[in-house]
Amino acid sequence: MLAHHLHYRPDLGLLFLRWLRPGTLADAQASYRAALVLAHQHGCGRWLLDARRAGLIEVAETNWLADEFFPEAAAGLAPQPLRLAVLSSPARIEQMHADAAVAPHVARALAPERPYQARIFADEGIAVAWLAGPPA
Repeated sequence: MLAHHLHYRPDLGLLFLRWLRPGTLADAQASYRAALVLAHQHGCGRWLLDARRAGLIEVAETNWLADEFFPEAAAGLAPQPLRLAVLSSPARIEQMHADAAVAPHVARALAPERPYQARIFADEGIAVAWLAGPPA
């Protein structure tokens, strides 16, 4: 069984990547790489990443995303900006704030000076509305 579901919505101009269960770092990397291939096919820099069923946040994955994958994806999709709306479960949102081993890594990944824009959401409608809006 795949660890993720990936599809592009041409009516919204959005790429959706939903994790169906917790997985390994290798699973996450494969999911993101598949998303990038689909994004290039459609010229899509607006991604909704549904991590509500992905389990708790892993520092190694967060650092790989912030330091390698997202900057490379942003450069490859330029001049279109890469905007990432991350849907998170209450447990993940709590972990982002309360887990001292995770919080600084998440804050760095979300920092405004990154070559991509990323925000955390608990509500899919609000996440889609942010993605549909103008880049900050």
